[in-house]
Amino acid sequence: MYNHLLYFTYWLFNSAVLYGASALFPSEVVLGNWRFGGLESAIYAGFWVTFFIWVLWDFALAKGVKFDSGVVTFGYFWTANIFAFWLVSRFSEYAGLGITSYLWALTLGLAAYLMQRFAWRIVVGKKAV
Repeated sequence: MYNHLLYFTYWLFNSAVLYGASALFPSEVVLGNWRFGGLESAIYAGFWVTFFIWVLWDFALAKGVKFDSGVVTFGYFWTANIFAFWLVSRFSEYAGLGITSYLWALTLGLAAYLMQRFAWRIVVGKKAV
């Protein structure tokens, strides 16, 4: 059951990272398009980012990746977050998220990773993966 709550918490935190980044850096992280407003785009793009992270996480577990080391966990999830933010921003007409460069994918990926570790500790109550 905690998987559903963890997914939902990741979704909320990813959306908060997007909304906060857009509020602080509105010309670099753009939320909204002809279909969605800023908050709606943060929620929708946050969902897709979380979905892609979850898919990559399940793929890694299926392939037998061991998340024993903090370095492995950090490297894997930061990379997954970067990929997810970059991918979702490439489909800005559907998700409502636009970023100006890959450096913002790196930055958003790091911020989201830190928030996800916090979410893990809240929901699961133990050390990250």
